[in-house]
Amino acid sequence: MDTSRLVAALDGLISQNRPREEKVFLGLLKQVWRVDWTVAPYDVWTHMIEGDVPYFARVMMFDQGDEGEEEMLKRDMMIMHLNPGTRYDWRPRMMGLINEVNCLRIDLTF
Repeated sequence: MDTSRLVAALDGLISQNRPREEKVFLGLLKQVWRVDWTVAPYDVWTHMIEGDVPYFARVMMFDQGDEGEEEMLKRDMMIMHLNPGTRYDWRPRMMGLINEVNCLRIDLTF
């Protein structure tokens, strides 16, 4: 599948006025979907909240040309993971966002 429509749609969501945590999630999801659009958003979210840098590093290995963005996303993910002030208050909102991007993926692939 040509993932350019998914990536463009995610770029549109990222450009909206959203909390930093949501933008980081959407950016990580965009990186993953560039490589494998079948990965569930929930899986990306669980790797994000676990601070699973090796997972994202492996995925990003396959994508060339946006290393600066990739490094910033990994750094922001780790800052969120380590900052106790942002660890839990944003998580309930993420379920709605995960549902939103699931619907987006379905709409654009069928």
